[in-house]
Amino acid sequence: MKLVSFIRSGRRGYGYLEGDRVILTNELAGKETGEELKLDDVRLSAPMEPSAIFCTLVNSPRMLGVEAKKEAKEMLGSPKFFLKLPQIVVGPYDAILAPPTGVRPEVEIAVVVNKPLKMASKEEVKRAILGFSVFNDVTAPGEMKNDMYLAYRRDPSDGKVKKIPVRGSHFRNKNRDTFAPLGPWIVTTDELDDVSGLRMRSVYGGVSVQDGSSDELIYGVDELLVELSKVLTVPRLSVLTTGTIGYKGVEEASEYKLEAVESTLMVEVEKIGRLENPVRVERS
Repeated sequence: MKLVSFIRSGRRGYGYLEGDRVILTNELAGKETGEELKLDDVRLSAPMEPSAIFCTLVNSPRMLGVEAKKEAKEMLGSPKFFLKLPQIVVGPYDAILAPPTGVRPEVEIAVVVNKPLKMASKEEVKRAILGFSVFNDVTAPGEMKNDMYLAYRRDPSDGKVKKIPVRGSHFRNKNRDTFAPLGPWIVTTDELDDVSGLRMRSVYGGVSVQDGSSDELIYGVDELLVELSKVLTVPRLSVLTTGTIGYKGVEEASEYKLEAVESTLMVEVEKIGRLENPVRVERS
């Protein structure tokens, strides 16, 4: 089943797809209302309003600068997470506002959690997943420098306290308005219960930027949610994103960026969907 959301008369509506029709429900994955609309007569929005967005950081070897998954897992030690604010979510065909310093797409799988999770087992995680959507972790690498600073810290190379640059948080490069495209729908687990082996790709301005497989991901969905639930209670209707697949031929993945141009940015995950957004360049 594909769950959708749309805006009608200024209010959000929910439903699911049945051919070229939208069967309306009273809420996300809720009861049918007895109404239906033609898909061509509605403009899909992001399929949900997440209570929280937990993003997985560097979850593929190439994002760490290596090729082997075993080496990458040893380098990471455990899954790493950061947050994106729910208020920056946009849906299919909504504009992405890119800073003049450039952007890059990060095609990811969004995992929709339908039950709270705390210290969860893999079996509890499986039962809590409502379905999967496509997420674009839009990033502005050129803005990262504005969150860096100098501080006196112990240098691990020699054990001495000295003034060194500190990277800072993922804020200005990740949490900008429109930097969380989500959609175009949620594919429920009765239709897709395994996201391994799925082709993942991104295209910007007609140029292929990413092309790989979800098999490249170091930690799978179950492992990520189990680990996250050790840290805090994962709330109902939250989204976990799996991390991206990286970029071929890039010397340093965290620095990789593309010129901010007025064009279309597309991310796609096989069996889940394609998410397209026009890019508009912010002017200072």
